[in-house]
Amino acid sequence: MTTKSRQNTHTSFLANTIPNPRERKSILLYLTGSILLAGAGILLISAYRDLLMGMDEDSYEELLEQFGSVARIVYFAVLSIFPVFLLMKWKGLKEIRLRNIEFKRIIQFTGKLLRKWHVPLALLASAVVVLHGGLALARDFHWDFTNTTGILSSIILFFLMIMGFKRFKRKDKSWHLILAITFTVLFMIHASF
Repeated sequence: MTTKSRQNTHTSFLANTIPNPRERKSILLYLTGSILLAGAGILLISAYRDLLMGMDEDSYEELLEQFGSVARIVYFAVLSIFPVFLLMKWKGLKEIRLRNIEFKRIIQFTGKLLRKWHVPLALLASAVVVLHGGLALARDFHWDFTNTTGILSSIILFFLMIMGFKRFKRKDKSWHLILAITFTVLFMIHASF
């Protein structure tokens, strides 16, 4: 297969998955950036393994929890798209006003903003989850409730991302939403213990 035909196959795969060319380029950029971030983090964890293993347990746990907290905050911003879009569908929204300000316009602006940043933030948070998981596996890993729910939520996250790409052409049959709810529940259970 020639280079040109490989490039056409690659382009047609992306074009079939994400129809909008501008969106396709930006998502490819965000995906590449997230992979590079996660890869660089894993390399740093490997390079400084001795230093990390020499940390006292409380400091290491605090470092691990900080990565988890960052991911949780970013995922809440990512997940906020669902209630905002649900609110946009509500017919009574156009009736709500605060003086001369229509609440519907604020919600529509918020929806556009969330739509624009949904994928980049999700990919960024997923890269942080990879680092969080790498740190968790690097030191004293044992099968307990917290680690099991973390692994299960990571598996769900993987399928959630796959269905997210199918969502661009509405071919996910609501699996993206179902997996997002499942991931949120497991993720919050994991973060609570």
